[in-house]
Amino acid sequence: MQALAAGQPSDDWVVLPASRDAALSIGLITGDRAVEGAGGLACAWRAGPPNSETGEAVLSATILPGAADSWTGSLHGDAPTSDRRTFAGVSAAATCGDPGCGATAAVGSSWVRVDLITGSREGGESAFAKQTDDEVFAELTPAVESVFRAVQGADAAQLQFPNHLPTDGTPAGCRNYLGKVDLASALDVDDVRISTRYQPDPDLDSLFAAAELQLCTSVCSILSLDAGSALLADVTVAPGQAWAVDDAAETTADQGAFRPVQLEGAVSGERALSNCGASTNTCTLDFTLGSDAIEISDAAHPERVAE
Repeated sequence: MQALAAGQPSDDWVVLPASRDAALSIGLITGDRAVEGAGGLACAWRAGPPNSETGEAVLSATILPGAADSWTGSLHGDAPTSDRRTFAGVSAAATCGDPGCGATAAVGSSWVRVDLITGSREGGESAFAKQTDDEVFAELTPAVESVFRAVQGADAAQLQFPNHLPTDGTPAGCRNYLGKVDLASALDVDDVRISTRYQPDPDLDSLFAAAELQLCTSVCSILSLDAGSALLADVTVAPGQAWAVDDAAETTADQGAFRPVQLEGAVSGERALSNCGASTNTCTLDFTLGSDAIEISDAAHPERVAE
């Protein structure tokens, strides 16, 4: 509770479970969902001051067992941070950025990360707007140390969580899915190019990308040849991860801005969820294709690509 209180009295605040993915609307087969698919653990809680115009804060803890050797100091931005703080005797990469502050470290054989999503502190819309980074971390430290100590004290059996890891370990090959798709018509352009340059990278997206690599996830960027290789959409293919979309579809609290949609061509049992709205320029759609899950993001009409 201390981490979420922003230095204010918190007697009448309510802490509730939260989905970090839903809070950020970043998709349903990446982020925490990928961590869970790879046999990790992701938990989040939210709270906010009553009768306030400031947004809620979200505290999240993420553990990816067996991934310590892949650890990077990546938290916010485009590269690992060199900033360090010590929690429970462990030196961790710890810094603040957009959308908050966090700490990440290799704890035993696990990659561990704790984040506090504060919202924009510079814009004054956050309850943490008047606090310095040191003040935020002073309140966040007990939560980080609690998580680190729990992982330090856990034996191997206690760090064995359910997983959906593929059996053959073969990358999904997003090009295989797009080779027969009329992408140009779906995206209202004359011609497109498919790029596989940007695959999951732990240096850029922390343990979430490490989890995606374990799941053999692959990413294709669809670029327009009409407008200087402008990005038209990203397509993420996660083999065997249909469970994540199904789970979100069945748990309303985890959907966040996503809602069920019907895709033409879908067969019985296949599902789709979208966060597209009338006022959005680009949005995201996740759908199942057999046992696989596919995400269309940064697209103006993701349902056309999905169909």
